Amino acid sequence: MRKLKRSVLYCLILLCSFAVLPVEAGDIELNINTGSDSTVWFISGEASLVMNGFDLTPLGLTFPATIDRVSIDVNTPVPGASIDLLIYEDSNGGSPIDARLVSQTRVNITESGLFTYDFSTPVVINQPVVWIGFYLPVDFRFLADTSGASVLTYWAWTSGGRFSVNDLSSAQILGPSDGSAPVNINMDGKARITAEITGAGGSGTQPTNDSNLLNAGQNVDRNIMIVYPEAGCDTLFRDVEDLRVIFSNRLSFNCRLAWDGYAPGNPSGYQRKQLLYEIYIFDENGNSITGALDDPVTHCIEPNSADLEQAVVGVAFGAPRKWEILTTVRYGDLACAEVNKAGYLAYFIPG
Repeated sequence: MRKLKRSVLYCLILLCSFAVLPVEAGDIELNINTGSDSTVWFISGEASLVMNGFDLTPLGLTFPATIDRVSIDVNTPVPGASIDLLIYEDSNGGSPIDARLVSQTRVNITESGLFTYDFSTPVVINQPVVWIGFYLPVDFRFLADTSGASVLTYWAWTSGGRFSVNDLSSAQILGPSDGSAPVNINMDGKARITAEITGAGGSGTQPTNDSNLLNAGQNVDRNIMIVYPEAGCDTLFRDVEDLRVIFSNRLSFNCRLAWDGYAPGNPSGYQRKQLLYEIYIFDENGNSITGALDDPVTHCIEPNSADLEQAVVGVAFGAPRKWEILTTVRYGDLACAEVNKAGYLAYFIPG
């Protein structure tokens, strides 16, 4: 699932019009997609800006925050066409008509699949709402999540030419894709455009209640989640798409059920529940990997049904090991988080 990070959570293929230095992925994925089914939407008539809006308030970020990665799920590209990747910040939400442009980057999308752009210098955000999108050429086709109508995917265009991306109010047409005027296009879902963000000094705040828990809806694509086969690990899942696409199946993950007596003390404000898993990561030559991976792999725990509404995932690593509560997304009956290190894994509830 990449990431939270997949949308079920998505994976990356880096395609840029010029060389980009590798950067560390953001701590939290911005993703309004909640379902696994997609439909194809296309640009016709006029080049158009398609963008998703993201409310950062529930994430507990400390500003300024930084965005270092943006993705769009492509069905059919238009190689050689001019495409702008645009990021706006918005102080009041609602319509982005008064949002302020903070980043404009020319990109070249030449292949179908998940296109991901890594910023060599992360984009600084100081407002509680961001709008992230692509100014796309005619005949470009992309994927939309069909999990329901949304007012958070906006379209903008001007007949006979381009509008100024510095001022969204200059667009002849600007509005949501829920079938209402003036766009009058019902996507019956949301564009598959996502991003990754980090707050000042790290990810979202690590609270002593359940504000680490983000509810991403009730649909989860179990087809991309593989249960660990080892004894006692049958309530722990990992994302096969992360392993296949990001790491080209060069990594393998193993799990064992660890003795409770080995567990570090609970983090302040939390109680550990259910089982204590220990995760091992190996490279293609069978060598153990103990350091942080460049990209995380989504893991999901199936908690006790009574704990589901409050369950957050924790990981413990290092010497001595110490628990870190991860930003957690609930998908159906699973609690999911991004894991990039070997170590202990468990879920917690506030208390």
